[in-house]
Amino acid sequence: MQEEALGRLYNVIQPASGTYVSLQNAAGVSFSGFEVDGATQFQLTFAADAAGTGAVTPNVIDHYYGRSADQASGVWHKTTMSAGSLVTAADVTEDQVIIEVLSGMCPDGKPYVKCTADGAGVVTAILHDLALQRAPQNLASVTA
Repeated sequence: MQEEALGRLYNVIQPASGTYVSLQNAAGVSFSGFEVDGATQFQLTFAADAAGTGAVTPNVIDHYYGRSADQASGVWHKTTMSAGSLVTAADVTEDQVIIEVLSGMCPDGKPYVKCTADGAGVVTAILHDLALQRAPQNLASVTA
């Protein structure tokens, strides 16, 4: 018998810009950011809880993936950067970005992470490799 992936492999939060998600029961989160009107910045922030207690912006990201919104040429490419917590996606070639945050990248005592887009950017959080697998209707909140 086949099993559905939601609740077993991943959980999704949309919209997620500016919302802390917990990595306590997931191996990581992939933030999918989208913007079609100019370069967009995505800021990562870590905290002890969903309220943002002790928020920090450590230099943990050294690459991300981007692609154009043009369906004919929108293939993924890897962009390397100096380690930081701020990703600046290029207009046209990086209308969509994926920023991977693994649970091991969280500073000690700060298992909550958020990705905040500037402007009209849209962010979706996809938690993956769930430690506690459940039917979708039984998934616990990861934002509280």
